[in-house]
Amino acid sequence: MLHKLCPARLALLVALLSVLPGWADDRAHQLAAQAASQATARCNNVTTLAECHPGHPTGCSHAPNPRYDAYLNFLKNQQPARDLAPDRAPDMSDFMNLEDAIPAGIGRSNHAQFANQLAELGEGNIYAVVPYLYFVEDTAVTSRHHGETCNCQLEGAGTFDFHLGIGFDPAVAQQIRRNPPVHDPTHPGPPEQTSVVAEITPHTRDTKWTEARLNRQRGKRVKVVGQLMLDNPHVNTTDDCAFFEDPGGSCWRASAWEIHPGIQFFVCKRGKTCTESSPDSDWVRLEDLP
Repeated sequence: MLHKLCPARLALLVALLSVLPGWADDRAHQLAAQAASQATARCNNVTTLAECHPGHPTGCSHAPNPRYDAYLNFLKNQQPARDLAPDRAPDMSDFMNLEDAIPAGIGRSNHAQFANQLAELGEGNIYAVVPYLYFVEDTAVTSRHHGETCNCQLEGAGTFDFHLGIGFDPAVAQQIRRNPPVHDPTHPGPPEQTSVVAEITPHTRDTKWTEARLNRQRGKRVKVVGQLMLDNPHVNTTDDCAFFEDPGGSCWRASAWEIHPGIQFFVCKRGKTCTESSPDSDWVRLEDLP
């Protein structure tokens, strides 16, 4: 069973946040203010990524009566400027606290009802995470080319997200560097069950952020900059391991929280010991690597 903050603790957290200067004027709250106005749409004649983004801010569906989560897709389809400075650098304990703070009652398609509560936790702000890269997944393969509504259910090449498993255990990272395991989300192991998901979307990723180039960074220290987002359809014990020490079962992610979309990706330079406070000179951009 997933742990949640009790109402009293959540109220205290909100009260503490509310005294911070400009806390309600940050990117998170600007996005949350638009939650109620987001609506589903039918795809009609959308056939290319350029027609989908930014023309369909919540994506679309081929269904006669679309029922996907419009605000969730609105968040997924954000295109933050790549030079946005991150607000903070969360570590594993921060993600664990976020997991505990997921509001009770959120389900697969009611993200907008919790927009303000999630904004108070930072959803929508730009964060820089400094983990290790555990795995890379092209969802075109794992979904069997079944297109997502956020990408207008397109099924062509280059229209799918990449899932990146990012984790904080140096021992797991070392094992991956020495002998990279085959990533199989249907048979999750420690790299899946202990990782946070970062997603890079087809309309925001650099053309050089290829699956092959990403896979060459597995096990390495990386820095992923992007938007904090709760992927609410995964708030369930089937998908979300919730940072349990021995999750067992078939859960395949440590948290329902994500970095989505990722807008910058750096790799620690050889010979450097990179941390959240390392200077830019210790990092190299993914697009500048072979």
